[in-house]
Amino acid sequence: PQGPMRRRVHQVEKRWSTDQLITGIELQDWIKLLDQNGWRVDPTYFHRFAWITGWALPATLLGRLEDARYARQLATMPIDPTPLFILGHWRSGTTHLHNLLGRDPNHTYTTVYQCVFPTSFLTGNALNVPGLTGRFLTDTRTYDNVKHGWNEAAEDEIALAKLCGLLPYISFMFPDNAPRYAKYVDFIECTERERQVWKDALSYLVKKVMIATGGKRVVVKSCTHAARIRLLLEMFPDAKFVHIHRNPYECFASTLHMRSHTDWENFFHLPDENYEGERIEQTAQLGQRIFERLYEDKHLIPEQNYYEVAYEDLCGNELQYLREIYARFNLPDWDAYHATISDYLDGLKGYRRNDLNINQDLMDLVWDRWRVAFDAYGYPREYPPAT
Repeated sequence: PQGPMRRRVHQVEKRWSTDQLITGIELQDWIKLLDQNGWRVDPTYFHRFAWITGWALPATLLGRLEDARYARQLATMPIDPTPLFILGHWRSGTTHLHNLLGRDPNHTYTTVYQCVFPTSFLTGNALNVPGLTGRFLTDTRTYDNVKHGWNEAAEDEIALAKLCGLLPYISFMFPDNAPRYAKYVDFIECTERERQVWKDALSYLVKKVMIATGGKRVVVKSCTHAARIRLLLEMFPDAKFVHIHRNPYECFASTLHMRSHTDWENFFHLPDENYEGERIEQTAQLGQRIFERLYEDKHLIPEQNYYEVAYEDLCGNELQYLREIYARFNLPDWDAYHATISDYLDGLKGYRRNDLNINQDLMDLVWDRWRVAFDAYGYPREYPPAT
């Protein structure tokens, strides 16, 4: 059954959360997105509709002013140096790497504020919007203990959802229509026009981040980019790529934990009563698609522009692997970076990871569906691995 005839959950979680990923979208794009999904917003979430619409009004006004000021510069601006992309499945350490590599004085990263307001963050910065509103944000992300704030690193996928709407993340808002967004994981089934719209959105975002930081190299991290290597190489043939991988059982369990928070924070439809089972299956399908594309296409990256590291090896040995990355990519000013990143690493001591629920049923599913990841890096069938 489709639409309201489906059996829905009775207990709603995080109903009043304001952490919707689509916050900051411009009004015309918000109307387009709602129209594509039949204007179906469950009454339980009418307040979210009002929240998004309320923020869309100033975002649109500031966005138009920003376009008028920067349109000509953006049209002619080269992206040089090209971005450094971090590849990996959710919960495999990509955020840790994003924070590490983005803190090089020669680098920058997409911030929470930039990703929430991608069309207006330059003007918003000039008006000190982050300074005036930062105190309303939580100190850590809702699903782990990673520091949160306007100036902290964020996935560009959140910005792209607002800039082009061609993202699988939209399915978390409208779960009844999730299948229509699956093709945007890797864009293989998409039209050439859709691929170009996505490329233009990413280019627009990277250029604006470079303007905001005086032309620094942008470190880009969205986990779905691991399935888009071909697209990224079409845009940036000489881009750098760092791939981080983690035990698949831990990735899967931690992703389920993350989605137990983020899905509820973004729903505009009440999910089906078997939502938890659907979430497990969707996570399995999404990960399988990402891993298959990644391992098919990573050989297309020139060897000197590609580096792999295991999460288990990186944690506690960050300086060793960062030095190797800098040597592989011939990145400048290691000594200056070393001096700044050492203090940051000292501040991470005592960080506590989430406890994960990894049972035999989960292990059987992950072994069956994500076998390509086990085979690629030799992760064992048993868990915890024998020491």
